[in-house]
Amino acid sequence: MKRYFLLFICFVIFAATLAPLASAQERRRRSRFGRKARTAAIIAAGAGVGALAGGKKGAAIGAGGAGLYAFNRRAARRNFKGRTRTIGTVASGAALGAGLGGALGGKRAAAAGAAIGAGGGYIYRRNQRSIYRRRY
Repeated sequence: MKRYFLLFICFVIFAATLAPLASAQERRRRSRFGRKARTAAIIAAGAGVGALAGGKKGAAIGAGGAGLYAFNRRAARRNFKGRTRTIGTVASGAALGAGLGGALGGKRAAAAGAAIGAGGGYIYRRNQRSIYRRRY
């Protein structure tokens, strides 16, 4: 019975990967989300998935990871000011660090993780900025 179930799951995943290939000739449609609403939706989805997996601490981890992704993608570079992206990246790093610290050690570890995560997010943003300003 387990083999049949596993075979069925593999078939469903295989069929799902073939579906986009069939519609490759269609025109690209505009998204229903606004430019900034998509970033909020990415963060909310990360928080939701994290909450399902691990409660409050999982929600913080999911929102932090999704925020780091959302504020540092190419579309966010076009639609957000640099300062807003820096604040979002630092806040996302703090949420990720607080979630990990809370999951591993409790309240004091959550506070330390938030501080370390915020510092890491800021350093990441500073280094990322210097990458785009290089002249060769």
